[in-house]
Amino acid sequence: MTLPSGDDAHCEDATDAKSNGASTSQPQSPLSSSNHGNGGSASSISSSTQPMRYPGLEQETRRICLRESQFDEEQVVRLLLQELHDRGFVDTFTKLQEESGYTLENEPIAQFRASILAGEWLKVEEALLTIGISTQEARNAALFLVKRQQFLELLEARKLKQALLILQNELSVLTDDVLQLHRLSSLLMCPSPEALRAAAGWDGGDGRSRFLVLESLQAYISPGKMVPVHRMETLFTQAIAHQCEACSYHVRSASQSLYVDHTCPTPVFPQGLQSSLRGHEDEVWYLAFSPDGRYLASASRDKTCIIWSMEDRSIVHRLSGHEGEVSYLAWSPNSKTIVSASSDKTLRLWDVNTGDLLQSFDGHDETVTSCRWLGDNDRFISGGMDHKIIIWSTNGSIIKQISSPRVHDLAVSVERSLLLVADEKTDIHAYDLSTLTFLYNLKEPAEVMSLALSADAQYCITGLCTGELHMWDLNTRLRMREFSGHTQGKYVIRCAFAGLDDCLITTGSEDGLAFVWNRDTGKLLARLRGHTKTTNVCTWSTAAGALATASDDKTICIWPAYHGAPSDMSGVSVQSPASQSSVASDDEDKSMASAAHSTTLSVDVAF
Repeated sequence: MTLPSGDDAHCEDATDAKSNGASTSQPQSPLSSSNHGNGGSASSISSSTQPMRYPGLEQETRRICLRESQFDEEQVVRLLLQELHDRGFVDTFTKLQEESGYTLENEPIAQFRASILAGEWLKVEEALLTIGISTQEARNAALFLVKRQQFLELLEARKLKQALLILQNELSVLTDDVLQLHRLSSLLMCPSPEALRAAAGWDGGDGRSRFLVLESLQAYISPGKMVPVHRMETLFTQAIAHQCEACSYHVRSASQSLYVDHTCPTPVFPQGLQSSLRGHEDEVWYLAFSPDGRYLASASRDKTCIIWSMEDRSIVHRLSGHEGEVSYLAWSPNSKTIVSASSDKTLRLWDVNTGDLLQSFDGHDETVTSCRWLGDNDRFISGGMDHKIIIWSTNGSIIKQISSPRVHDLAVSVERSLLLVADEKTDIHAYDLSTLTFLYNLKEPAEVMSLALSADAQYCITGLCTGELHMWDLNTRLRMREFSGHTQGKYVIRCAFAGLDDCLITTGSEDGLAFVWNRDTGKLLARLRGHTKTTNVCTWSTAAGALATASDDKTICIWPAYHGAPSDMSGVSVQSPASQSSVASDDEDKSMASAAHSTTLSVDVAF
């Protein structure tokens, strides 16, 4: 705490300080004291009889610096009293009331609270007339809560006649909510207390129900008289929530300290271009990291795939054989094989260790647009523009096939047995993965160009031709958030989840940028500048600790993730050193695996 100094210092001798107005008599209850009514300003007591706030200090050390505060002392003390009371520190609670001269509640409010918790409903009804509820409408609403609790407790005690009289003569007069009155009347038919509690969603007179009634009644009582329940905890929660909202990199709930302001100490974020890989002769359309993070595979319009080493950024294998453009790649879970999909209507399975072709798959009649593995290393699924979805065995046989809309993209969650299919129009179709039976549709306002599914399959994101990304909650099937700023129209641009726990959303753009947003807030965090033409795909690997992007400019950019927010990188250009350029695996590739861009490449951080 910083203390005031110089002329601003407000120092007083303890004997001259403001009287705390403590009474020498004991308070009448743990919550209240009779000496100040509602806990208003304490009356002045002479310094000779006033108990000292700092007992045990020597007289000559009793000069203190009083911190000026914008908050009212009474309110602060009463919040402390409530917190102490809620946590069961009875002796400290009593001592603070005595020392400060403030009470948590005045005597009428304390008696009102005690009467509710004791079920003394006549006293509660009388108190509602005297505790300062402002309007008759509010008094009726409060009395309805009390009478409903009394009605339920009479039913629980099997005093049905008395309960019926309260329903007919009192509850019906206090509300115009016919539906609620009908629900209450139906409870008269419950054959037992257990059935009553279950039907009413109520835990009984001996449970927490009276405490809940008390909390509900506080809405009608001035907070100056009855402090709202758990008020200090509410203020703590609001303060932390505000700090989390202001933190650009905050993405998930965690235990927060009250000792320091909130920060996300170790966000993983792509902060600078490390490498620009050259090896393709034409546009690069797709990227996929191996599950173990050791390799990156790229697919190109030049009809080839390249497997890159993430250790030294060298070309491990160039996979040739497709007669058409390669549009999609999928790694097996064990990272030992990879499937490529092509406009030549085929899929091919490759051995990653040797680069050899293991199997070719013929079954589609038009371009194969996407493929995914099914949790093991023996089966994968593919979709194409020929209205077919096919499950394949790695031996080349078709396990199952269904008719479908023309497929732009698909995503799979084996754990949730879920298959999502983006058609050529505006729909996302959900299927049961185990049976390929249709489940439901998600409707978009424009053509869906790409689709991505979070690792826990709770969310999916869709990339639209209008230059928007939408995030859906698959549990509620509601669209949660929109992300915009990038440029997309006629080209397929692949979006992706990124970061730890899929905390980021990323996509390419027709202006050559890649965009990164906070998933939970929708805030744009960065625009990654690394390409000179359309950025077609972004893909993330936690194992590799990097984001990769690919472009029509025939290059691949690697953006390694660092710990710490890039607060000092706005407008900073990061040179990609030639020493990190790709190194080809043979003489033919050496001429293409040239140095990284000679131009300066940068990260723009958007705060």
